[in-house]
Amino acid sequence: MSDPTKPALPSLCRQCGPHPRLAHARGPSSVDPGPGARYPGPALSRLDLHSAYFGGRGFTLYHAWGPHGARPLTPHFHDEYLICAQLAGHEECQVAGKQHTFCAGDLVLLNPQQVHTGNARGSSDLAYITLYVDRSVVHALADGLGAPQRSPEFTLVRAAGRPALTEHLRALLALVRGDMSQGTGLQGQPGQPIDHALDVEAALGRVLAGAFGEFSNLRAPLLRSTNRVSHHKIARVLEYIRAQDPEQNPTAVTLDDLAAIAELSKFHFLRQFTQVVGITPGAYLRTLRLCHAARKLRQRRASILEVALSVGFADHPSFSRAFARHMGMTPSQYQALGPS
Repeated sequence: MSDPTKPALPSLCRQCGPHPRLAHARGPSSVDPGPGARYPGPALSRLDLHSAYFGGRGFTLYHAWGPHGARPLTPHFHDEYLICAQLAGHEECQVAGKQHTFCAGDLVLLNPQQVHTGNARGSSDLAYITLYVDRSVVHALADGLGAPQRSPEFTLVRAAGRPALTEHLRALLALVRGDMSQGTGLQGQPGQPIDHALDVEAALGRVLAGAFGEFSNLRAPLLRSTNRVSHHKIARVLEYIRAQDPEQNPTAVTLDDLAAIAELSKFHFLRQFTQVVGITPGAYLRTLRLCHAARKLRQRRASILEVALSVGFADHPSFSRAFARHMGMTPSQYQALGPS
């Protein structure tokens, strides 16, 4: 399997896309990767695919459009929920080890830490909107609804023929893009009228209510999540990893430790984990610590070096390179999206 810290390729998510324009509370600005950043070379970069980020409290939006060709697959995952509306074109990706084709009009629904790949094949004209939602926002939604499942997960990867939810995503994008073009802030940040902040919050709520109400186990906890692992020993290891304190350095967990939890020999565990999860244990842990770093960058006013050291990197440059390859932007650019 590929290492997720290597450049991800264009697809339905930000890690697979080009390095876009960055929009945040201070308005839109072009991304300058700076001399310390390393991005894919001309053979891998997608300068013909236009894109932009928009950051708000508890969510980010990624909008991409333009030509999009076939590229190698790169397994990775996100720490947020992903809701993507395919507006034009088609893509072929693997999710949890299964091949999926996403066409115009489809919705793509991924759970936190659900391994998926970049695009295997793409049409000549592509457009999509992807919403990333923090778990805390979904927990608040479940609490507000009095749902029996506080941490719901999606129960299908692809949903076709749901134009209403796609339109809700378009409406949310229009609201936050309007904020950026007018130089106003997002969701109660300085410079933004309170009534408009409520409009953004309501638009986000409509997307989440539609997606989780129809395609998750929010109200029916016994429905099987698409992120569920049927291999009991590997599932036990994943539960152990996910239960770890985010403040703990993920590099403290060794392959021997995980193999012992699975009650398998080290080499048999390595093969089984990679086959079932779709990524090696080492790559999974490396991706996880980058997810922890991303959360810290949005939630704290810590320096980038402090964040880098807290997740096990030895210095700023090595962290910045790994983060840029994983997230599609440098740590400082990601931090500029504002608090999550």
